[in-house]
Amino acid sequence: MTDHITLRGVVGTEPRQSGESSGTVIAKFRLVSNERRQDPDTGQWADVHSNWYTVSCFRAMATNLLASIHMGDHVVVYGKMQVREYDRKDGARGFSVDIEAMALGHDVRFGVSRFERIRGAGGEDNGARRTRAGETVHGREESNDGFPVTGWPDAEPATDTEAA
Repeated sequence: MTDHITLRGVVGTEPRQSGESSGTVIAKFRLVSNERRQDPDTGQWADVHSNWYTVSCFRAMATNLLASIHMGDHVVVYGKMQVREYDRKDGARGFSVDIEAMALGHDVRFGVSRFERIRGAGGEDNGARRTRAGETVHGREESNDGFPVTGWPDAEPATDTEAA
């Protein structure tokens, strides 16, 4: 049975690429999720109840993962979870929890992240790097071409009056 799950945690191993023989790019890493508790006597915080997961990404997502995520990064993962049972070398039964990521990104609670849109083959800016803030990247000027129109103002209007 496969369930969908959202996790936040820390990348515990450097993401690695596999699947070269099949022709499909696959990237995997281990994710650790900890519960933190404060010791009432000392006031010190400690990690307790660590859970480890193997996270896998495929194709373009795997390529983007390898360029974006590194060991020690705080991430949020949404995907399909599967619990697998296996025999250990010592004869005992073991369990692994595998996540096939459907969405993955940095947890901005712990730091700043910058999104870089990858345009498909044949797109007007194939290979160009752009930002949404109107910055120039690699000598090219930013435009809003290709971005959806939201109707939102570009900036909040300045107000000098107090709310009643």
